[in-house]
Amino acid sequence: MPGAVLDTTIAPDDVMFDRSLAPDLALEHYLRCGRSAMKIIRAALASADVPDADIRRILDLPCGHGRILRHLKAAFPHAQLTACDLERPGVDFCAAQFGATPVYSHPDPDRIPIAGPFDLIWCGSLMTHLDAPRWSAFLRRFRSWLSETGVCVFTSHGIGSEELLRSGHTTYGLPKADRLLKPYRRRGFAYEPYARGQDYGISMAGIGWIAERIAELPDARIVSVTEKAWDHHHDAIAFGPRFAERAARRAA
Repeated sequence: MPGAVLDTTIAPDDVMFDRSLAPDLALEHYLRCGRSAMKIIRAALASADVPDADIRRILDLPCGHGRILRHLKAAFPHAQLTACDLERPGVDFCAAQFGATPVYSHPDPDRIPIAGPFDLIWCGSLMTHLDAPRWSAFLRRFRSWLSETGVCVFTSHGIGSEELLRSGHTTYGLPKADRLLKPYRRRGFAYEPYARGQDYGISMAGIGWIAERIAELPDARIVSVTEKAWDHHHDAIAFGPRFAERAARRAA
């Protein structure tokens, strides 16, 4: 199925567009992140043996101002898009610019007013900011929203983030990198809030720890895992229903 033309309209308040750079460089980096996400998504769908024709409903959470959603619209022009985020101006922009169904998100995934099912869920840079209990809550919710052949693709801080922290290239806004690195090395997961009392911060998760969380989900299997896949930074993990269950449902 041929794709549509990519809409490169940038919202004036899109914080993902780096206005400290020259406009052409800022746009190139912005679009490169989208192309990187699509490469991950394409690989995950291929691993799950899901053709483009089966992608009829797509959820982007958190959608921001459509940094990835615009690529999804171009790649799957006949799919119904749902844009979901806590930042309402971003949701409104995605609805107006890309024709997505707008959904205002909620910190508690069980209170997000979405029913599903979706054939593709993209979750870029959300789990990277959540503590372990909210990881489990969101993964359960994502699983409940998947269609019988659906694929959920999400990103996490892993080896790429460890390299950046160890080199001193970034602290992710935290006072000390060791607050993440020490527990991450010890148990495969670490989380530090941006400020005391907040439930939003920076998390790091090893592939083994993530695999254990997905194993806790009903009727789920890992589809693909790629380290440093998104913009040479985030790991990318995809999961979906088990093949045996999917085959049985299709046969029925």
